[in-house]
Amino acid sequence: MRAFGDWPPGLRAVVAVAGTCLLMVLVAWATLLGPDQVFTGPGPRPATTTTETCIPLPVTTDPDGTTTVEIPDDVAERPYCDPPLEFGGGGEEVVERPPPVWVEVVIWILLATMAAVVAALLLWLLAAVLREIRARRIRAEEREDVRFTVLDEPTRVAEQVAADAGEQETLLLAGDPRNAIVAAWHRFEVQGERAGVARRVAETSSEYALRILDLADADTGPVNRLAELYREARFSDHPVTEQHRAEALAALAGIRRSLGART
Repeated sequence: MRAFGDWPPGLRAVVAVAGTCLLMVLVAWATLLGPDQVFTGPGPRPATTTTETCIPLPVTTDPDGTTTVEIPDDVAERPYCDPPLEFGGGGEEVVERPPPVWVEVVIWILLATMAAVVAALLLWLLAAVLREIRARRIRAEEREDVRFTVLDEPTRVAEQVAADAGEQETLLLAGDPRNAIVAAWHRFEVQGERAGVARRVAETSSEYALRILDLADADTGPVNRLAELYREARFSDHPVTEQHRAEALAALAGIRRSLGART
């Protein structure tokens, strides 16, 4: 494929398929017309036979020097040679007959099938090229996002978690233990937004909170325990007691202690 230079793979495939299809169409066209219409020229000469297999007809020379061929009455009984055309020997004109109708129908069906296959293949290649272009664009955007990530983002997230500690603890101590634990966990989302970390489109609320704590480099032990308590309070049917609230307070305190050096 060096002849294509720096062409993309999809474009190379389209050009190769188009060339192959053009060659197939030319072959089908030549088949439909017949070789005698495609190629011109006298062609090979028919072979001649030097051995006579018939009796020559008698020739009479007239006084004026002209010759006359006499056709005997028993010309059909003896193997006489055929008389010339001007003496009534006749001769059938060779007429070229077109191919049968079923041959033309089969050829047209093959051409239509080939055209449909080529069209489907071109559409598939076009879709593949568009998918590749879209994938490259997405990868480029992701690289841009990574390249322009603010370097002090983890520090700002840790500062927001520490600055919002009082409000988060107040939510955890107020009301029913189940609702308090859920509200305290969702508070990490507010802290992340204040730090300038946007939530991704395909990211759930829990995943976003975990990413915020990961950016802040919080201790994974307290983070996992608080996440377990949040899922238990959010999705379970059994009662959530004050013991769960106390464990959530302890996990939240452990998270803040792990962020003490950064803040």
